[in-house]
This record gives sequence, C-alpha cells and structure tokens, in this order.
Amino acid sequence: VGGKPTMPADLEGVEHCISSDGFFLLEEMPSSALVVGAGYIAVEMAGILHALGCETELAVRGEKPLRAFDDLMSDTLVSEMARQGLTLRPKTTIGKVEDINGKKRVTHTDGTVLGEYDEVLLAVGREPLTGPLALDKAGVKLDDKNRYIAVDDFQNTSAEGVYALGDVCGNVELTPMAIAAGRRLADRLFANVNGKADYSDVPTVVFSHPPIGTVGLTEKQAVEKYGEGNVKVWTSTFVNLWYGPMPIDPADKPRTAMKMVTAGKNELIV
Repeated sequence: VGGKPTMPADLEGVEHCISSDGFFLLEEMPSSALVVGAGYIAVEMAGILHALGCETELAVRGEKPLRAFDDLMSDTLVSEMARQGLTLRPKTTIGKVEDINGKKRVTHTDGTVLGEYDEVLLAVGREPLTGPLALDKAGVKLDDKNRYIAVDDFQNTSAEGVYALGDVCGNVELTPMAIAAGRRLADRLFANVNGKADYSDVPTVVFSHPPIGTVGLTEKQAVEKYGEGNVKVWTSTFVNLWYGPMPIDPADKPRTAMKMVTAGKNELIV
C-alpha cells in the first residue's frame, strides 16, 4: 500500500498548499513556487520547477537540504543551486499560508512575510498508508510509535501468514529495497530458498540538479564508528566529460564532486 505525503494539520492555511502528488496534477506551470522541505522529494521538486523556468525557492528548517548526506554532497548541491539561480531559504519555518487573490502569501513563524507565490509545495515527509487497512482486526500490530507495521528480519508481522515490506515498515523507504525484500520473501515462501533482505549499505540516488549518488557511511559516520585516526578520505572535483566538448564557458560547466571514505590499515572502502 506504500505511503502518502504528510500535510501538517497544524499549519494554518495548509489547504492552500499542494504535495508532491499535487505537483503531477498541475494543469499549467506556475510562474513562481515555494518548495518546503529538506529531503529527497523537496530537492527534486525544486530542481524540476527551476529547470522548467519557474521562479523557485526552497525553504528548509536547518542550514541546508539533505543534512543526512555527506557534507561534500550537500554543500556541492547548495553551491550548484546558487550558481543556477535557485533561491535557498535556510532556517525557515512556515507559520501561515494565505490565499490572496489567487496568490499564496507565506509568512514565517517569526511574522516575516516570505513572499507571494503561485504554488506552495510541501515536501516535509511521508507517512505509511496503513489507516484504511484495519490492521487491528487482522491482529497485525504497529511499532512502538504506532506508525509503521512491526515486522521481524523475515518480514513476518504479528499475525501468522501475514507479511509486510516496503514503506509500511519504515526501513529504508526506497522502491528497489522493497523489490529486493519482496524477492527474498517470495524465495522463502515458494522456492525454499533461505535468506533475508540486507538493509545495510543500500545505494541511493537523488534526482537533483546535479544528481547525487551515494552508498555506505558518510565521513562523519565513519569517524564515529572507526575513530578519526583510522579514517582516510579522498575527494576530487572535475568537469564531467559529458560537458567537455560543449561550447560553454569553462566556468559555467557543472562540476562533479566525488568522495571515497576508507577505514583501517587496509583502507577498506566504507
């Protein structure tokens, strides 16, 4: 059943906003938009709107978007956003949204008016779509936070013969991971093949501008796990060959940033 976008009920004027689902229902491109959120979807939606020619701003509560990613990734994204002309609004919490003659006037929690936009897109999280399932009647229990379906390492729920995987379980909410877990489950049930889904070191991609791909530990996580003296880091920044022959000023060509983090005397890539 997957999940659905979270629309915060405590936000005054939330009914004037759209979610990522609403983005795909737009019948015409807005001339201006404010995207609220710091995760995958917010970054991707802001990038799409900006690339299409919409005057776009991205509001995040913290210092920058994608805070859980390695600093090289998030900092490069912020730099590229600025270079492309996409406005980033850090340390911004939305307090109110009003419809003023078809425009959405957005006010910060401190009372400052951020501006008026054709669309305000909230991408502040997702929630599992478990409500309509009446799980309690089937004896399927939720986790301690009463949010996700509780499962063990083999996708078993509290009800015998009932299994759950993917976004409703809250463990690495990525489509390829759900597919992998489903295949392992099908193998056990129908092919007598033992095994379970491995949720460690799952690669992930953000379809931002530029796109981001990452797997494993961030530099900070590696230092926390192995100790600063046991971690070595290699970085490189260069112009991708895709842009090499293009008749663009070298300073305007998007640059690729890469990082490799290793640990231990054998320099294991982590």
